[in-house]
Amino acid sequence: MMTMNTLENSTPSTVTHRFSTTGITCAGCANKAGSILNGLRGVVSARLDHVTNTAEIEVVRELLSFDDLLTALRPAGYGLVREAA
Repeated sequence: MMTMNTLENSTPSTVTHRFSTTGITCAGCANKAGSILNGLRGVVSARLDHVTNTAEIEVVRELLSFDDLLTALRPAGYGLVREAA
């Protein structure tokens, strides 16, 4: 299970995490990384911001780990940082 910063607006069956991002330098990168994450089973929504280098990712509780998200992004050159942004 992920141990990142959890936001309170999650539904009972989902949890929203906030991360710092790496490698996301433009709107196109943010869109591509968002598409990668939104394509994962268990991701309800992923919103990335290249200006603030942050990501808010809502996932089904206990379905995806931090490493699952990172593994999906690494081939495209993107990353997430466990600490809150």
